[in-house]
Amino acid sequence: MRQILLFASLFLMALSCSTPSNKVDEAPATADLEMFVGTYTRQEGHVDGQGKGIYRLTVAPNGNLNDLQLVVDDIVNPSYLTLSADGQLLFAVSEIGPDVDSVGYLHLYKRAADGQWEFVNKQPTFAFTPCYVAVHPSGKCVAVANYVGGTVALYPISEAQTLDAASSVLTLYGGTDHPRQDSSHPHATVFSPDGQYLFVPDLGSNEIWSFALDANQRELTPTRPDAMELPAGAGPRHLIFHPNGQFAYVSNELNNTVTAFRLKNGYELETLASYSTLPNQVDIESYVADIHMTSDGAYLYVSNRGHNSLAHFTVNEDGSLSAKAYHGVRGDFPRNFVIHPNDRWVYVANQNTDNITIFEIREEGDLSFHKEVAVPTPVCLQFSSGK
Repeated sequence: MRQILLFASLFLMALSCSTPSNKVDEAPATADLEMFVGTYTRQEGHVDGQGKGIYRLTVAPNGNLNDLQLVVDDIVNPSYLTLSADGQLLFAVSEIGPDVDSVGYLHLYKRAADGQWEFVNKQPTFAFTPCYVAVHPSGKCVAVANYVGGTVALYPISEAQTLDAASSVLTLYGGTDHPRQDSSHPHATVFSPDGQYLFVPDLGSNEIWSFALDANQRELTPTRPDAMELPAGAGPRHLIFHPNGQFAYVSNELNNTVTAFRLKNGYELETLASYSTLPNQVDIESYVADIHMTSDGAYLYVSNRGHNSLAHFTVNEDGSLSAKAYHGVRGDFPRNFVIHPNDRWVYVANQNTDNITIFEIREEGDLSFHKEVAVPTPVCLQFSSGK
């Protein structure tokens, strides 16, 4: 099986290791729920980035998105972002290649008393095109995946709320004969709900890696000598856990499927089955992207870029899936999407049509178009309570 080379740089710290207006120059208004939007800010080989940075919108009780504001404008290609549980810290990757700098970066911003977002610091990601950042359930460290370079890094968050130097750096290896799997391409860093493990879907090696997290030493170590292999040509991208903690699901970018697993011993993935995210007899170039389910675990959705749809599944008691419908997103190239905490609304970031489309979740999880809002090159959506 493939081997993994672990580079760990442990630092001795006493700290242990989460149709709009165009008013972009005003401080954000207080809201019960906010949405933050990551964008591409320059032209790349796969996208014509038109964004200016990170945007913020307020989420109204009727599902509408209002008060579009540019809140961070000093970062290149903030293509993926996340926030701390209290909504006061904003983490964003800068998805850049060797034409911009020698490495990619992870940026940290902090909400000021006046509602503005202040730059705190940044840390190198040790490779290129960082594409995912996740906060540990404790809120004391974050993990980043670099699509180019096969590198995953873990960063402690200090008590002073700064981003400390990486405490663990992993370089993954592997690949297949598929042209998109020439080498390792980690696409996500997903902490288990209990925070004891980190899962890394690797599109390039066609595997899912799992690592045990030593919270005291802030170190990641492999849980097993090899990774969990997916069906040939799958290309695992994003992974989620069922609310009951018994199952996990991964979206496979290259073969347009979602794979269901039973979770055992906290980190072992037992394959149940894989399911197509496209209707039968559809012959179109399409690539799976994001995956989410409702908070009750009843319905699961996957975004299809090319087919431009959300595949809609019913989740059965045994963890298996039943295909329900395929909902057009009224946009082109849907990247990330999010489900409102109340399970009533779905918001889809359509990268190539500069819009976020809003759908209402109806009976049996069906989606009904509600509204759309213009945002330049939206690729990542994240909620925050702002409290």
